[in-house]
Order: sequence, then structure tokens, then C-alpha cells
Amino acid sequence: MFDLIKQSLYLGMGLASLTREKLAELGKEISTRAQLSQEQTQQFQEELASKSAEARRSLESEIDRRIDHAFIQLGIVKSGLVKVSEQARHELEALIDERIDRLLTSLRVARCEDVEELKSRVELLEKKLNEPRS
Repeated sequence: MFDLIKQSLYLGMGLASLTREKLAELGKEISTRAQLSQEQTQQFQEELASKSAEARRSLESEIDRRIDHAFIQLGIVKSGLVKVSEQARHELEALIDERIDRLLTSLRVARCEDVEELKSRVELLEKKLNEPRS
């Protein structure tokens, strides 16, 4: 009989939503009605608290899973994922830039910085050549 009451309680009352105080009250009331010994009462209350914590964790996990699923369906990325994806994007860009620089160097193709430096040097030389000689 007592096991049937326990199972009904676990399934029907939603242990995840009960506070510690409410669990203690409920445990005492059921223990009194079921005429349990002090030891059985203590054991039942511990089991009730354990099942409540387990149900709460399970409920939180399910809520998180459903929120993640909804975010994915809506095309929304959670902030933690945004940070990780931004970091990965920057690392990928740096890797691509490095590979392009190596490729251009191996092909002996001048980069913009190289051309600008050469342009400055040519302008300086032209200026020196056009200066009147004394």
C-alpha cells in the first residue's frame, strides 16, 4: 500500500516543483497516514528529497534541451555559442591570411604594402634627382 502511495506521489505531484519545506511536510503527513516507524519515516523523507532533486535536474535538462531546439529552429544562437563561433571565425581568418601570405610569397607576388613601400622609395629618388645640383 505504502509503495503504491509513493509511486502515485512521484508521478502525480511533480516533485521537481516542491520546495524542501513542502517535501518535509508532505513526507511527515504521508508517514503519519501510512503509520510508518521513525526509521521508515526518515528513509522515506530522504528518498523523497532524492527523487525531488533528480526530478528537478531532469526537468531543467529537458527545459534546456527544448530551449536549445527552439533557438535552433528560430535561427538564434545562444550567447556562449556566439562567443565560441566568433573566436573560431577569428582563428580561421588568421589561418587563411597566413596561408595567403605564404602563397603570395612563394609565387613572388607583391602585396599592397610592398607596392606602397616601393612607390614611396621611387618618389623619394625622383625628388632627389629633380633637385638642382650645386
